[in-house]
Amino acid sequence: MPQGSLLGPLTFIVLIDDLNTDCMNHKFVDDTTLSECIDTDKGQASQMDVNVTQLLNWSSNNHMNVNLKKTKK
Repeated sequence: MPQGSLLGPLTFIVLIDDLNTDCMNHKFVDDTTLSECIDTDKGQASQMDVNVTQLLNWSSNNHMNVNLKKTKK
């Protein structure tokens, strides 16, 4: 699929439709964001390491690479 094509974003959304983790997923065009809300007053801890591991497992199983240079934590 050529970069900048009209079908590129639609194809990406179809390919990642089954991506699920234990946190909120925000899928947009060619990007996916994982986010979580934690209540530190109640002693909750972040589970983002688990969520990122789920994402990496899913991407490996689906032959998709995560661009670590563009990934923030």
